[in-house]
Amino acid sequence: MRFIVYQLILGLFVLCPLIADELGGATAPLDRMAVQDNGRRKPYHTFAIETLQTIYGKAEYKDESGKKVPAITVITDMWFSPNEWANKPIILVDYLPLRKELGMDKENKYASYEQLAAQANLRQMFQDIQAMKKKDKDFKASPLQREVGQVANRMSLFSLFLNDDAVKPFPLSQKGSDHWLSVSGAIQNASDNPSFLPSINAIQALSMAYKSGNAPNTKMAAEKTVDALVVIGSLRYPSPGLLSLELIYQKWHPFMYAWMLNVVAFVLLLLTTSYKRDTGYKVVWGIILIAFALQIFGLTARSIIAGRAPVTNMYETVIWLSFGCTLFALILEGVYKARYFLLAALPVSIISLILADSQTTILSSSIHPLVPVLRNNFWLTVHVLTITSSYAAFALALGFGHIILGSIIFYKNEKIPPVVYMYLYRTLQIGVMLLAAGTILGGVWANYSWGRFWDWDPKETWALITLLAYLIILHGRIAGWWGGFGLAVGSMFAFQSVLMAWYGVNFVLGKGLHSYGFGAGGFIYAIGFVVFEVVFTVYGIWVYNQGRNAALKPTSTPSV
Repeated sequence: MRFIVYQLILGLFVLCPLIADELGGATAPLDRMAVQDNGRRKPYHTFAIETLQTIYGKAEYKDESGKKVPAITVITDMWFSPNEWANKPIILVDYLPLRKELGMDKENKYASYEQLAAQANLRQMFQDIQAMKKKDKDFKASPLQREVGQVANRMSLFSLFLNDDAVKPFPLSQKGSDHWLSVSGAIQNASDNPSFLPSINAIQALSMAYKSGNAPNTKMAAEKTVDALVVIGSLRYPSPGLLSLELIYQKWHPFMYAWMLNVVAFVLLLLTTSYKRDTGYKVVWGIILIAFALQIFGLTARSIIAGRAPVTNMYETVIWLSFGCTLFALILEGVYKARYFLLAALPVSIISLILADSQTTILSSSIHPLVPVLRNNFWLTVHVLTITSSYAAFALALGFGHIILGSIIFYKNEKIPPVVYMYLYRTLQIGVMLLAAGTILGGVWANYSWGRFWDWDPKETWALITLLAYLIILHGRIAGWWGGFGLAVGSMFAFQSVLMAWYGVNFVLGKGLHSYGFGAGGFIYAIGFVVFEVVFTVYGIWVYNQGRNAALKPTSTPSV
């Protein structure tokens, strides 16, 4: 079996260059040029997308005429003509209070590098933040201060283009070195590395052809550049198969097409509730399986590219939650054939993938090297995948909670078969089992990494709170404290503890030993979600109690 898997992966690597060339016939040779960025060797195409998303917040730039310009064009322009971009509005200033502080237009969230560099107020705020960090190791930045830091990072990244230090396609040939150079760095080291000269000449010819707008000459120069760089790269240059796999992953957008297909499946599932029920059910299964296959491809590609399980940042855990929720729903739906599992899972999967696809400034899709504490693929895979899979099961239970409470609100409890409560109970059992196992495994990994099993770290504490919340829900059902409706209400409220353990500790508290997962942004969306869930649940409880009270009232006046 292992031999077959190896052969399949090898075949994928052989076919990837051929497939990449057939993606619309528009794959330029420059796309496959390898560069070093953030400690990882990646295709220039990926570098362009990630760089523009960091600076601009999107993978396409909208120019003054409203035309969308792809990342590869923008970054190449910035590489060869950086000064022309210094006065263009390309740096994202997303936080409205910061725009007010800087005297920017409230409706315009983009500024040029020169405009921001001239802001003495911005420079002073950044210096104050740096001073406070040096003075207090436990310093916790305010939302405004975090945004100042992000804008400063975007400006710093843009300044690398001005200094010709952003694009690094030259691998050093010294033994044991993994440091790559920019064109200016290669020119400075050309005397010690004569093999750089053909590539330097090729890139200079490429720059001239690109600026002149001569497409055939540009393509020819790009091909010569890539060929020359591969020669000097030797063993440190990524394989063509790996580069092509990453290009396919970037250009196919598997998660985007997955949520689009899931939307179609969800609408069709609703429309065939009473009309063409069996036929519609089979078609829905087919669409979901295609979408699920796209998710499998996306996750597998990220795993091969990164060399690890795809669950080390918020973006990856969000797409894994969608995958896990769909997986559990397909398995349980295959057993019970009830439609309800698909009805509960599809909205969760769709919303998760749309967030991952659209909120690029909050959920960065970039693949980064692991921090030292995570450099153990066994524990990373076992612990984090187990925890995130438990979140997926609880998200599926949340979907059931919405079905039950929604039916109570809109149909006065007439549309809920009793078996639905049993489906919810089974889903909660799966989630509790996985969360308990993941928490225990996390303690074992903590002992392996930090020399202790438990230390009331915020992440550990909220994992325990979440586990206890769901255990109370299940125990109350067994003890007879509440029935199916109580399970539904509990699944709604308890998921807020999942949100706190998953998002709140990393993006709100920002403290603890799990600092490698910290981030910023999305707080308003998270609060909005919590408020909606609480209001929806409380209103559902009120409607349910109103129905019960009405049922207890006598239907006729008793005789005296």
